[in-house]
Amino acid sequence: MRRIVQGAFCLAVMTTASAEAAEWRAYENPRFGTYAEVPASFAPEPAPENGDGRRFSTPTGGTIAVYGALDFTGGGIATYRAFLMETLRGEGWNLTYTPSGDGWFVLSGVRGGEILYQRVEQPPGCGGDLFHHIEFRYPARDKALWAPLVKHGADSLGGPCG
Repeated sequence: MRRIVQGAFCLAVMTTASAEAAEWRAYENPRFGTYAEVPASFAPEPAPENGDGRRFSTPTGGTIAVYGALDFTGGGIATYRAFLMETLRGEGWNLTYTPSGDGWFVLSGVRGGEILYQRVEQPPGCGGDLFHHIEFRYPARDKALWAPLVKHGADSLGGPCG
């Protein structure tokens, strides 16, 4: 009986993820102009008071956050990356994938049964003090189902000054 219930749950998750990947909607943050596409079936959560961005969730336990931020470190993208890495590690994340390039970086890892994937881009304009973010958090058991969502969403990240 347990296997039947687990199988039904997996089928429901796969069906939901496939449907979510079929239709996308654009979200643009009014404060920073950060934008990305999110699955149309993900429910928007209430906007934060500071207007930095928006989080979208799904009943299967995952979220996507799209937001902008100013470089409060004053040290540019390398310092900002180091700050985020330290913060995430302090929260218990085991960062396993941390590539970076000219004007971007990714921080990805695991904590318990959850996966985190965060892409940050620094547009060449705006005086170097603006960062665009997209962050995915989802159950590790659903990694294969989330892979196309993460790729599409991360590829769509952008904003002004780029």
